[in-house]
Amino acid sequence: MIDFIFDRHFTEWLPVWVMVVEHPEGIFVIDTGEIAEVNKPGHFKSSGFIANWFDTSQFKFEVSGEEEIDQQLLSLSIPVEKVKTVVLTHLHFDHTDGVKYFPSTEILVSKHEYEKPFGDLPKLYPPWFKPVLVELNERYMEFDKVHFLTQAKDMMLVQTPGHTYGHCSVLLKTGEVFILFAADICYSQQQLLEGSFPGNNASNKLAKKTYETVKAFANNHKMIFIPSHDAGAAERLRNLTPLV
Repeated sequence: MIDFIFDRHFTEWLPVWVMVVEHPEGIFVIDTGEIAEVNKPGHFKSSGFIANWFDTSQFKFEVSGEEEIDQQLLSLSIPVEKVKTVVLTHLHFDHTDGVKYFPSTEILVSKHEYEKPFGDLPKLYPPWFKPVLVELNERYMEFDKVHFLTQAKDMMLVQTPGHTYGHCSVLLKTGEVFILFAADICYSQQQLLEGSFPGNNASNKLAKKTYETVKAFANNHKMIFIPSHDAGAAERLRNLTPLV
């Protein structure tokens, strides 16, 4: 956390990935990304002095209107009205700001994440934001807490705490591989492999256990690891490069 605050070159520019799954049961959007409004001065003032200082001084953003989720979906010929479900892995603003485009869409959030948030900014939520809260009370292989998102049980919300107390990822089973959209388990696959943690975790103890679970799953199943801010994630997904 000290490096996070005082090192002015703590990290390079990072992407904010969103996953879209065209499933036989409907189109799912996993997280909703950032919006151009985040560039405007005063964007965080409604969240109070500390949040405004931290999110203004510790982060820089370059987001255009063309990069927002509604335009990205249109580039795939998917109007937002066609999206069946939005799944939020956790409630940090760079994962939730795009929900403004889904006022009529089912939005799912882990009940644990919603009731015990860490670092969320509810003043930035749309006034209509009332997600469906789901409990992760099933098990799937190495993952202890799971909620199946499809009747086929091939896509599921899995609890992966550490970054926040109720942080989740989405595990998708395909014909060839598993894909874990890992959100902010870590910021890069390399952090997972090295056992290093992001500076703004709620609990490194929980993160360590999550790392162990993910690695155990990857040891037993071919799995592509896609964190939300990993610049190399798209290439790994395109080439079906598994975590080893």
